[in-house]
Amino acid sequence: MKLGTRLIFSFLLMVLLPIFLAGAVYLTVNHNRITKGKTAGQFYFSNNVDDLVSYTDDEVRTLEELARTFPDYFLNSDSQKQANDNLAKKNSYLVIRVGTKIVYDGASAGVHPQYNKLPMYGKLSNGDMLIIDLQTETGILKEIDFGKEDGKRGQAFVITPAGSIVRGGESVALYYVSWFVVIMIITGLVTSFLPDRVIMRKVALRQAATEKIREGDLESRIEVRGRDELSQLAESMERMRSRLLSDATQKVADEDSNRKFLSNITHDLKTPLTSIIGYSEGILDGIAADTERQKKYVGIIHSKAVDMNELLNELSEFSKLDMHEIPYHFEKIDATEYFDDFAQETEEELSGDGADFSYKNTLEPETEIMADPAQIKRVLHNLVSNALKYCRDDVKLSVSLRVLDAGDFIQAEFEDNGKGISPEDVPHVFERLFRADKSRNTGIRGSGIGLSIAKKIIEDHGGQIWVTSRINEGSTFYFLLKKVSEESQDTEDM
Repeated sequence: MKLGTRLIFSFLLMVLLPIFLAGAVYLTVNHNRITKGKTAGQFYFSNNVDDLVSYTDDEVRTLEELARTFPDYFLNSDSQKQANDNLAKKNSYLVIRVGTKIVYDGASAGVHPQYNKLPMYGKLSNGDMLIIDLQTETGILKEIDFGKEDGKRGQAFVITPAGSIVRGGESVALYYVSWFVVIMIITGLVTSFLPDRVIMRKVALRQAATEKIREGDLESRIEVRGRDELSQLAESMERMRSRLLSDATQKVADEDSNRKFLSNITHDLKTPLTSIIGYSEGILDGIAADTERQKKYVGIIHSKAVDMNELLNELSEFSKLDMHEIPYHFEKIDATEYFDDFAQETEEELSGDGADFSYKNTLEPETEIMADPAQIKRVLHNLVSNALKYCRDDVKLSVSLRVLDAGDFIQAEFEDNGKGISPEDVPHVFERLFRADKSRNTGIRGSGIGLSIAKKIIEDHGGQIWVTSRINEGSTFYFLLKKVSEESQDTEDM
């Protein structure tokens, strides 16, 4: 069932339920007007309806006071008429009996009581009432006893036809019930417009936002107001939109990166390939006629082929790492021992290239890291290779390696005094196949992918890698590797 249909049913219920309740109230009032029980031919009032009980209380109390003050009050014709006229305002009348004789009857036609059934003197206490049969309907009787000065006793009866009181009570009840029904109907009609203003409009806005997302417009933010179900839905849609926008942005960035990647590959492969073709054609065309020149051309061809092979191997290696096709073999390594061994190897390698190397390790003894020894060595070798490729011609290459304690990590710092990296290139040095444009025309060998491999390996180890550099002063590469915590060691020992 659609939301709009459910709302229609709900508001119809809001309108019909008050009408049903109002009808139930009316029937209850009509049914419970008077509950009667016969006792000696008389009907005593037993329903606790305030309007019936107190309808003539004020008039009766006034007459009781007059009877006490003026014992012959009810025997005076003027007093009788005056009292009856006052009672007539409440649709009541006065009957006076002295002994067994009716001396005054203020009833209009059709409402006379059965006089023989009027209660005897002292039958009713002050405040009591009883129901009596009139000629055409039921009446309510209240009695005021008085004594004549000559010693005879009399009774004044205040009689109210019950129909007038009940009709008055019903009128009041119907008045309020009617207003109640009117108010509820108006409320229902007013609230029937709320779905359009409060709900359907929100639904329309969400639908419009959904259409924009479906059409590919991810820039328009979905407005979220309130905490109802529709607002929660809008919030979820906004998170989805934001995620889709982020994914789309990342996709565009990846596509740009891939295009740049392919462009760089094309350039880096085309350059040596052009040389290979050129020098091989020189040999074939007889330009290199003598043996010495042929040997030179073949050497250049071999060198360029080696460059191409190095590039392809590193591309393959990076692809395997990125696709997780090369499994890592993590193990606990004594960091001091590991870096000491590497420093010794590197010193021998760089000294053979005429470079200086220095090493400093300030780690605590038996500091351990969880790492793949072969992959971390690849990172270190890539940093050494990068330093050799970008060394300066005017100064002797100097390389230093420092290993420091960095809380939960160890920090390795690899510093050289090479050509340095320009500030605009620093953020990109770890990108695939990135080399500064100027380096592509300087004859520097290298695929430009070694640093991206290093970054991938370090991040797969849960670490970080970054670089600082100054042109013609050198670069410093930093990376962090997480130490084996005492807690994890204790867990393994258990």
